[in-house]
Amino acid sequence: MYPPIKLNSKGFRKYLKGAQWFTEEDLYDPERVKREVEPGSIISLYAENNFLAQAFYNPYSRYVIKIVSHERRAINRDFFIETLSRALSFRNRIYPQEKAFRLVFAEGDFLPGLVVDIYDKVAVLQIHTLGMERLKETLVETLPLVYPLESILLKNDFEKRKEEGLPLYVESYLKEPPETVLVAMDDIKFLIPIKKGQKTGFFLDQRENRRFLGKISSNLTLIDAFSYTGAFSLYALKGGAKRAFLLDRSTYALELALETAKLNGFTDHLIPVEGDVFTLLKNPVADADILVLDPPALIKSKRDFEKGMQKYKELYFLGLNLFRGKEGLLLAFSCSHYLSLEEMRNIFHTLLNKLQKRARLFKIFHQAPDHPINPYVKETEYLKGIALQLV
Repeated sequence: MYPPIKLNSKGFRKYLKGAQWFTEEDLYDPERVKREVEPGSIISLYAENNFLAQAFYNPYSRYVIKIVSHERRAINRDFFIETLSRALSFRNRIYPQEKAFRLVFAEGDFLPGLVVDIYDKVAVLQIHTLGMERLKETLVETLPLVYPLESILLKNDFEKRKEEGLPLYVESYLKEPPETVLVAMDDIKFLIPIKKGQKTGFFLDQRENRRFLGKISSNLTLIDAFSYTGAFSLYALKGGAKRAFLLDRSTYALELALETAKLNGFTDHLIPVEGDVFTLLKNPVADADILVLDPPALIKSKRDFEKGMQKYKELYFLGLNLFRGKEGLLLAFSCSHYLSLEEMRNIFHTLLNKLQKRARLFKIFHQAPDHPINPYVKETEYLKGIALQLV
């Protein structure tokens, strides 16, 4: 059905351990494969004469093979209808009646290179692999058959696509979507900037962690660092926080946060502060009771590990130092899978000792369950965080 590619003995041993991605070093006669198989092709993966899986092939990527299905079947419209329907059924179980959720989380839903976020009647897609890119017409055809949609936005303008030799673009299907989509979550109205915002417009992976913040914020003052459009702050204010200071370098994000605050009646309690967050934390804008540190990924690749680790150490030091000589609550996150939870805890252990500060670690944070982890693809486990009471 599809061009056959064989794993060598090394690759087959990895397969038997559950590997879903394979490098050129795992293939039998990789040079022949390069000559004969078109980049982005769906291929049939074999060990000797034994069928193993259907997969994407892309020689431009570090991982040249990414498994799509362990069944011998066509990767077509019927396949997507079945796979997307299973993904939706799972979301309906964990988040019934929600209007905003992640429908597809790449390998977490066995669809490598595909992210689909739903915001009411709008789906925002991001495609990371050449194989999935070649199937985008089938995708946009089948999505409305699985979930009722008015608009589909392909937001494929992020730099990581270049690693697979993919062009950057934004395009829409069905009805042209608006600049922002209004969606309610937990009785809070959010304006989702699907076109100009980061990623797909909103960080749904922090849903459960925001809910937790709302429960502990009554009568306290919050500093929301790397606030983006202020979702953490809105949950804190709904939970009874006195005020929230939003620190971010994006004028657009802070203006949208103010507009969203107005929709929810929080205008007088939300204070945007534009600038570099590291600089702002060195000269605190308020005497805060709670600090949320939710930076972008500071370690974006293996080669950036040491430099990124130093940035995390600097950031977490500034966070702890904010409460030097007083009590407070610190919620610190990392969305880089290159920084493990254990490494994160070790950083705080060292810094607390350096500052001679006592603390209670009372909560471990993870990504929301609509971002499921594939146990065989460690990259799908990326968001982690800790809550400290500093005493």
